[in-house]
Amino acid sequence: MPRISSLLAAILIAIAAAGIAPSAHADSLIRPVPVPDTSKLAPDVAKQIADDRAVIDKATAVLVGPPLAQTYADLGALYARNGFDEAAAVAFYDATQVNPNDGRWHYLSGVIARKLKRNNDARAYFQAAYERDTVYLPIRYRLVDTLVDSGDAAAARKLLEDTVREYTDQPVAFAMLGQLALKQKRYADAIDALNRAIKLDPKATGLYAYLADAYAGQGNTKAADEARAKVGPGTAELDDPLVAGMLPTQARAAAGGTVADAQAFARQGNIQAARDTLGAVLSKTPDDVEALTLGARIEAALGNHMIAQIYIDQALKAKPGDAAVRTTSGVVAEYAGDDGKAYDEYRQAQKLDRKLPDSWLLLGNAEMRRARYAQAAEQYRDLIALQPDSANAYAHLVASLVAQGKCDGALQAINSVLERRKNDGDLLQIFVRVASTCSAADAKTRDVALEYGQALYKDRADAGTSAALALALAAHGKFKEAQEYQAQAIFEATRSRNTDAAAMLKTTMQQFVKQQVPDRPWPAEHAYFKAPMLSASRPAAAPAAASAAPPKQ
Repeated sequence: MPRISSLLAAILIAIAAAGIAPSAHADSLIRPVPVPDTSKLAPDVAKQIADDRAVIDKATAVLVGPPLAQTYADLGALYARNGFDEAAAVAFYDATQVNPNDGRWHYLSGVIARKLKRNNDARAYFQAAYERDTVYLPIRYRLVDTLVDSGDAAAARKLLEDTVREYTDQPVAFAMLGQLALKQKRYADAIDALNRAIKLDPKATGLYAYLADAYAGQGNTKAADEARAKVGPGTAELDDPLVAGMLPTQARAAAGGTVADAQAFARQGNIQAARDTLGAVLSKTPDDVEALTLGARIEAALGNHMIAQIYIDQALKAKPGDAAVRTTSGVVAEYAGDDGKAYDEYRQAQKLDRKLPDSWLLLGNAEMRRARYAQAAEQYRDLIALQPDSANAYAHLVASLVAQGKCDGALQAINSVLERRKNDGDLLQIFVRVASTCSAADAKTRDVALEYGQALYKDRADAGTSAALALALAAHGKFKEAQEYQAQAIFEATRSRNTDAAAMLKTTMQQFVKQQVPDRPWPAEHAYFKAPMLSASRPAAAPAAASAAPPKQ
């Protein structure tokens, strides 16, 4: 169970310094968590529950914000694990009131509500959890169950169809979609979805029973008999660590989670798991600088500026001369809106260690914000020296050179790397964009760009390759075809709900309609040119760092 560590003590001190009283949560809708009757339990178990409750009660008296919400969730998990669901429901409800933006607490509240057969409450909780976290798939699955039980099969079907479009490798989603289609007597759809689920998870032999019923519904007796002969006990596995452990932090700690594990979770977009793992690490070693810096980045990205600052202050105290810590201090400042401090911290990090990619990327972006394009280009060149195969680094360099009016230099830079990486699709896409928009490119270079653009689109017809091919076509005066491919890029961006990308693509489309060829490889509002400051959100990926992600429109 949680203890008030030195880090939590620092958080409380900072809250007090900011003038926020620990009792600030008293005005919210917190409900007293009942003390269940443990007399029927074994004496040692009952005593342990009472001891844990006493520790938690002391913590709830002094904590605020996310730490307080976690503590109420700890209490909910304690009672749920021991069968006291009514008390658990109140504790998880309190967690949602203290930190309503954390989808975990809404989700676990929904799980408990389902156990208590309060389906309307469960649906509301799962819906709230999904609005806050679209990455953790079990939320969708349980929401689908409640939608079906409440008679809203249409909403359940839409949610599952959206899921299988986004996550084509999830057997559970296809299995649920197939079973729902079977209930609705949409036999062809059921057969298709169930077969895809079985292909993804051959061990899910129990799905053959539903498949047999679907074939029978079509009147295909032979296929039904063949499917029924394969029926076994296997089911499509639902990986739901939140419910399996009920207490993520303890589960990670028991599993011996490390900072490397947390980094892996962050890269996967599983931010809550990363936070839980870091919490377990810091509970054992409060001054682990690596854990503190990663925690600072995550909390800053989530908008928890005070907590992020506490983490980084503790890391700076432990290692003031560490370049990674200084870089993270800049990241925290940038998320908080202090561009000047961020700039100074990145420069200090480079003085301490010139081999840290993050500092070069982030300082280069800061220079772009200041319209100091030549200085930005130098930063990106040094980034390339550290990451010579990074398409992302080359995209930034190209943008900084184009912003200086040196598209010929940009073309030269991208050509130089393609001499040794001629099959790199992301680098080729940059080449297509630059060659198609640079006035210094000759006809032969533009012909090559068109060939590459067509090959890239044939290999991967996404928004990026569609837009690149559109530029190449426009450069050859084929504006009607350019509009067709640009329209596809707009459709792809809109479908993925990337409104910013869609807006920029529409701007380029207007130029094509006027039979104009853009003079930049990306629109002027693109982040490569504007380099906006880091802003807090609910990220689906790791906190800001230099990466080799392919450039997007």
